[in-house]
Amino acid sequence: MVAEEKTNPHLQELIRELSTAREGKKAASWTAVARRLERPRHKLRPVNVGHLDRVASKGELIIVPTKLLGTGDLHKALTIAALGWSDEASRKVIAAGGELKSLREAFHANPEGKGVHIVG
Repeated sequence: MVAEEKTNPHLQELIRELSTAREGKKAASWTAVARRLERPRHKLRPVNVGHLDRVASKGELIIVPTKLLGTGDLHKALTIAALGWSDEASRKVIAAGGELKSLREAFHANPEGKGVHIVG
């Protein structure tokens, strides 16, 4: 069975951009994110903020290569870069003193991929 190619041009460009990071910067974390984004959509499970509260440490850049949902409570100020997020997730992250970024913003701010924790 042939894998379906992504049809969203913005997602295609993001995958291409993250994939080329490995050539210039040797950033294995961004390559891993690109590989996850290439997977079929049904294999990408959304991540809840409650899960991030349990697994994330302060000071890490949390990468969620899928959608961030608002189920659960968040008690830490985290910097989270996600493919997308719900309004509830956004409210909880901001209320905890954290910050949300797009994957592209996070990549351009940290092209070496240092201090990154991929969840999802």
